[in-house]
Amino acid sequence: MATIADTSVLVAALSDDDALHSRGVGALRDAGKPIYVPEYVVIETVTVLAVRLAMKDSADDFIHALFHNRDLRLIPSSPAFFIAVTRYFLLTKKRLSFVDCALATLAREHTVLTFDKALAKAIREEK
Repeated sequence: MATIADTSVLVAALSDDDALHSRGVGALRDAGKPIYVPEYVVIETVTVLAVRLAMKDSADDFIHALFHNRDLRLIPSSPAFFIAVTRYFLLTKKRLSFVDCALATLAREHTVLTFDKALAKAIREEK
């Protein structure tokens, strides 16, 4: 079972000003390695850092870490995964983003690190 990181944990760890910064750093430090980051989470994390938080340098550092840090591994999307996530999104009654649906889909077989309460609840209900 692999460990997969959600945007909520990554942003918390990468933003010193985030209320959950210490928890984010601790969660990543204590997680089994490598930590996998789905392509959709990369897009969401970089967008939050660069646009919403105006932390372009942190977004750049995160992207570089994906390619130069052996503890982080990118999971590129695939057509089959996109179809599985789309099915989950269309069938769920929960208020989840498409990215959250991707993580809930992955959580069927892997551990997902998240601080998102709605996503955590959806994952618990899946198991």
